[in-house]
Amino acid sequence: MANFKKKLALVSCMLVTVLSLTACGGKDTSIKYEDAAVTSRAQSVIKIYDMILSQGDAVGYSADDILGYDENHLEQFEQSQLGGQIKGSAFQSGLDSYKQALDSFGGSLSEVSEEADITSDESNITVDIDITGANGKQGEMEVIMTSTYKVTDIVFNVNKTFGEKIQNAALNTVLGMGTTFCVLILIALIIALLPVIVAPFNGTKKKAAAPAPAPTPAPAPAPAEVKEDLTDDKELIAVISAAIAAYESEATGVAVSPDTFVVRSLRRR
Repeated sequence: MANFKKKLALVSCMLVTVLSLTACGGKDTSIKYEDAAVTSRAQSVIKIYDMILSQGDAVGYSADDILGYDENHLEQFEQSQLGGQIKGSAFQSGLDSYKQALDSFGGSLSEVSEEADITSDESNITVDIDITGANGKQGEMEVIMTSTYKVTDIVFNVNKTFGEKIQNAALNTVLGMGTTFCVLILIALIIALLPVIVAPFNGTKKKAAAPAPAPTPAPAPAPAEVKEDLTDDKELIAVISAAIAAYESEATGVAVSPDTFVVRSLRRR
């Protein structure tokens, strides 16, 4: 038992050593950055947006103009007005997000935090800055940059209160269930009206009438038994009786009288 414990302890030590060496050998590939430079670049975005919204006519382009730019205009705007430091499409989508956020913030911001929560990975630097609206609502601005601090994405988020979250959840539930019941009612109506809808089409496609069965021929009547009337053939009967009597007399040698024969039926051919 003591040997088993020693072996188990040895194996555990080896595993810990291997894991430690693996951790030490890992290379940190996240982008290195300067906090002050990254924070300053992110905060400058809000200043530019505020200037465009308040002094758009003076600078020569308003927020509506920028939101209506196509891809080519955004590239030109990126190089001429943004110095290539902010991607044109990111600036446009961020401006739209900022305008929508201001509606929830009471029309303006009362405070922009001087500190930022910064993280980085192999390709991007993410900066989160807390903001406060004129009505006291809280939110944050999220800015994504490259290793050269070029801004590639801008999003403004408004923090919702617990009541607003419950209200939105209830609204989504009602809309979802309402849509489901409406669809079920529509399907039931369609099924109920299906015979009425299909009836006109059935009338135009009548099935061809089946040919009437050929009449079964009546059985031929059985031939009536014909009773021959022998009253008019008495002479013939007498002749036949006499011939038979003569034949019998000659054959037997005994005289046979024709009266001994009775002709019951006479058939003509």
